[in-house]
Amino acid sequence: MKKAAFITLLIMLTPLSCLQVTIAPPTAPNPDPTSPAQEPATPPAQNKSLTPFIVSFDASAYEIDAGAAVTLSWEVTGADTVSIDPGVGTVPFKGTLTLTPRTTATYLLTARNSHGSSTSRIQVNVKGTIPETKPASFNLPEVVEFRAEPANIIFDTEKEVILTWEVRNGFDVAIDPGLRIIPPKGSAIVKPTFTTTYKLTAINDQGSIIAATTVTVSGANLDEAPVIEFLTVDRYVIKKGETAVLSWKTREASSVSIDKGVGIVSGEGTTRVSPTETTIYMLTATNPRGAQFQTVAVNVK
Repeated sequence: MKKAAFITLLIMLTPLSCLQVTIAPPTAPNPDPTSPAQEPATPPAQNKSLTPFIVSFDASAYEIDAGAAVTLSWEVTGADTVSIDPGVGTVPFKGTLTLTPRTTATYLLTARNSHGSSTSRIQVNVKGTIPETKPASFNLPEVVEFRAEPANIIFDTEKEVILTWEVRNGFDVAIDPGLRIIPPKGSAIVKPTFTTTYKLTAINDQGSIIAATTVTVSGANLDEAPVIEFLTVDRYVIKKGETAVLSWKTREASSVSIDKGVGIVSGEGTTRVSPTETTIYMLTATNPRGAQFQTVAVNVK
């Protein structure tokens, strides 16, 4: 007992600076070897809006002669759809296309996806014009001539008008109104009392062709009325999708127009038309003293 008391007293008398106390850090529990390894947490990826990317859009030439071909080439990434205008439509994401533009054209490539669209343009300049070629006749009748003289008369003068026509390759010819059975070539006198469009129809076993001419009956002095010198078409028969050129010349007209969607035109000029079915175009020339009319037919076969 005396020994134990002595040791206790000795400890109490020892300075604190002579004591060293070590505190061990707590130890983590041993991991379970059967549990999967834990990857560090990463923030979610940002959702970026990505519009399509046009890698390239090019032409084999930017200036060509009329009738020559040009090849467009393109490559697009990140798009849902790709299209080229005018007239081409939907195309693959990468490809080439050979075209023969008749006139200077600007081609627009558009790439789209759910985030937006990207565009690129190419202009191809066309020098000169392609000579107009008449389509195959299909062995249809050919109207060589159909005209009215004079094409303008004054009401109540009993002025006679002479219709003249010539048809080739047709075995049945008629003029409406009034001339039902007529020879392929001839003339006839008519006396219209109001402005009248005469329509000639020529038929053979391959089909029919029409031609038209108009006689204007006016109450005005013809010296003061406008004058239509001519209205013609370069191709009176075309295939669907082809074009024909209307040409005209007027005098003393304050307003000139052509129906069937052409609209207001100058007193002299030309315009291209591409009807989808046989169509009679009427030119109207007016001024404050009267109006004159003339027609021409474009047959679509």
